[in-house]
Amino acid sequence: MKNRKKSLNIDHGVVDHFGREWAKYNYLNGIASEALDKQFMAYTSPIDLEEFDSESSVAADFGAGSGRWTERLSPYFQKVYALEPSAAAVQVMNEKFSQDSKVRVLHEDIEKNSISENSLDLAISLGVLHHIPNTSQAVIDVGNKIKSGGTFLCYLYYKVEDKPLYYRAVFRIVNVVRHSISRLPHTLRMFIAKLIAFSVYLPLARFSRFRLKSGKDISNIPLHHYAEMPFIMLENDALDRFGTRLEKRFNKEDIKKMLEAANFDLNTLQFSEAEPFWTFTVRKK
Repeated sequence: MKNRKKSLNIDHGVVDHFGREWAKYNYLNGIASEALDKQFMAYTSPIDLEEFDSESSVAADFGAGSGRWTERLSPYFQKVYALEPSAAAVQVMNEKFSQDSKVRVLHEDIEKNSISENSLDLAISLGVLHHIPNTSQAVIDVGNKIKSGGTFLCYLYYKVEDKPLYYRAVFRIVNVVRHSISRLPHTLRMFIAKLIAFSVYLPLARFSRFRLKSGKDISNIPLHHYAEMPFIMLENDALDRFGTRLEKRFNKEDIKKMLEAANFDLNTLQFSEAEPFWTFTVRKK
C-alpha cells in the first residue's frame, strides 16, 4: 500500500496550475458554448448517451476542471459526480452548478474519493489522466468505481509515431519549449501561453480552416483540430499544453495494457477515428 501511494503521488504543483487555469477559463455565462458543444460531441462520438436512463443512471467526471463536460452530461443522468482536486476549480463549479440538483461537486482526487465502488454507469476522464504520475493506477482507480457492464470514456494524449517526419520534429521541439515554460512562474506562463496562442495557434488554426473550406486535407497540419474553435479555447489549450510540467503520451497498445490490468473487457474497446487522439470507450467486465 505504501508503494502504491508513492507511485501515484498527486503532483500538487500540477493541481495548482490547473486550478488557476480553470479559474481564468471558467466558461461561465455561456462563453464559447457552441464550440464546447461541438468538442463534447467529438469526445462522446464513440458512445450513445441516449442509452442511459436519465431517471436512474449515474455518471462521474474525473478531473472535472471547470465542469464544462459535467454540464453537458447532466441532462442524460439522474446524478453526475464532478470530481476535482483543485480548490479553485471546485469554487468555479460550485457557482456553475448551484442550481443544478443533479450535479454533486466533490473536492476529491481519483485515488481517494467518496464515490461508491461498482456504482457508476458511466465514468469519463477527458484530458486528465496523462497529467497524473501513475496513469495505470489511475485507470484502475476509476475502473473500481464503474459497475459491471458500465462504460469508461477517456481521452489520453497520443504518441505521434504515425505522423510524418517533419511533424514529429516539430513535436520534439515543442516538447523542449514546454519543458522550459512549464517551470516558469505562473503569471509568466500565462503571458507566454497567450502569446503562443496568438502567434502560433491562431495562424495555423485559421490556415487549416481556409484549407478545410477549400476541400483540402488538413490532417498533417499541426493544430488543425483547432480550425473552427474561438480564440479563448486556443488560449486555454496553449496554457494547458505549455504550462503543464507533467505530460505523458500513449499509443493503442499502451492503452490496451492499462485497460486489461483494470479489468475492462477489451472486446468492447473502441477507439474514435476522429481527433482528438486517443479518445476511446470500453466496458467493464
